Parts: sequence; structure tokens; C-alpha cells
Amino acid sequence: MIYEEALRALQQEEPDRDHILISHGIDRPLHQLMSRRLAMYQRFDKCTVFLTTYGGDPHAAFRIARCLRHHFKEVRLVVPSYCKSAGTLIAIGADLIAIGDLGELGPLDLQVTKPSDVMERGSGLDYMQGLQVALTHSQQAFALFMEVRRGGMRLPTKQAGEFAAKMATGVVAPLYAQIDPNRIGEMQRAIQIATEYGLRLNEYKKNLKPGALEKLVAEYPSHSFVIDRKEAKTLFERVEPMTAAEVQLIDTLWHLFAEQDDLLVVCEPVPPAPPGVNDAQPEPAHPAAAGPADPAADAAGPEIDN
Repeated sequence: MIYEEALRALQQEEPDRDHILISHGIDRPLHQLMSRRLAMYQRFDKCTVFLTTYGGDPHAAFRIARCLRHHFKEVRLVVPSYCKSAGTLIAIGADLIAIGDLGELGPLDLQVTKPSDVMERGSGLDYMQGLQVALTHSQQAFALFMEVRRGGMRLPTKQAGEFAAKMATGVVAPLYAQIDPNRIGEMQRAIQIATEYGLRLNEYKKNLKPGALEKLVAEYPSHSFVIDRKEAKTLFERVEPMTAAEVQLIDTLWHLFAEQDDLLVVCEPVPPAPPGVNDAQPEPAHPAAAGPADPAADAAGPEIDN
């Protein structure tokens, strides 16, 4: 099924809502472009948003979610593939999340600039987990030396404790010497940003279950941890599979949604196909979705919007 046929079928199934296609990193230019597109092409007060993203700027994610809530009284978010980090923040502001068989959310693990490379960003979870490892190591070292001194040398508890503290300090001092207090503050601010934005977006439809925001921010072990449909149901009140029409549309556009691309389309209505007319080369549904001149390439779907 070609793109226009699949979009027509979806619009017939959901005739009272706009359809927005996004496969893009979350950044300020995306928010600005979306605001302009919705001002030009919005037709209804409900929308379905198809989103693939690896994440990005949490401030931009908050603005995008707010933008959708400003324009629409109902937001259905469809996750056909990756929707990580800042994408999950946008999902918190939706009424309902539809996750495909290959779809996945991710923890709210905001990326911070690495001190060794200003052009590279790292996981806030990695740094906080490093602190936890150092703390656990120091506690284990103290307990070990305490046991040895009390059991082997039969020292009083006070003297054994003082000795164990000195030995444990010597063991873990090199680890703590590498910790930058400024980095700790940066990580704490990142966690607070994710928490505060999550609280504000959840106020719209309260789709998060109790304790879910704290789990998304701090309890998953890595940035890439997979939150599939089953896991998402433990975090959100309203999660369901994609509809058949949504699956058909994504199947025709999988080359754009399997991985993050550079796509933003606010779809305009596709007219009904006249009886007996070949649909293989229809007019594009939207200026931003205009395909190449080659009819074979036209069937692949909308052109990437830079």
C-alpha cells in the first residue's frame, strides 16, 4: 500500500483529527517549525502524533509538548520505533500512548556535556551510578577492615572503628579524588529539570501512575533501557497497541521511522480516489510531503523535511 492510500485509510478511520509525522531529534528548531506548521495547517482539536526520536533537548521537549496541548484538546502519541529520553517527556503530556510491536520508550535520562569533549554528551545516569559504586565500595571496605580488626586483633570497637575508617579512606580516596562537585551539581540539576517538566506535563491528563516519574528519572540502570509496551503499562495509565490503519501507514514509511530521521509533516486531507483511476501516482497530500518526480520513488512516501 503506497503512502497516500495508507494515509487516506487512516483519515477515514479517524476523520476528526489531525495527523502529524515526526522522525527527528528533539531540539528548538523542531519546536519552532512545528509551531509554524500547526498555525498554517491545523484543522481539528484532536491529533495523532507519530514520533520516532533518540531524544535531545529537554527544554525543547517541554515546549513541543506544551505546543501540542495548546493546539489540541486530545493528543494520541504513536510510538512505532525508538522514542527515547526527551521523547518520553513528550509522551507524558499525551492523553494516550500507542506503542507498536517494535516501539519503545526510554528513561528520562537527560544528556549532559562531557568535560573531556564539549561536542559530546553523556548519560547523567552513568555519573550518578559511578557515585553509587564509590559509596558502596567505601562501605564494604570499612566493614571488611572492621571485621578483621575486631576478630583477628580483638581490639575494642572504638579503636577497631578508627583503624577501619583510616584504611577504608585510603582505599577509596583515589576514587573520590576524581569526582568533581560541579559535575554532581550539574547532574542534580538535570534530574530536577526532568522531574519538574514531567510534573507539569502530567498535570494535563495525569497518565502517569503513582511513583512512575521517579522511576523514569532515577531507577532505570541505563539510558538505553528498553521500555516496551508491557513495561510502559506499569508506568502509564493508558497504553495500547497501534491500530491496523496506523500500522499500515508506518509500514509504508518505515524507512523514515525505523531510525531517527529529519522529518516533520502535518498531513492535509487526501481526497477520495476517483473510481477507476490508478492511485499509483496521486498528488502529494502536503507541500512538505511532496515526493520525487520518479513515480517509483513517489510510492515511498513524504520527502525528508530539513
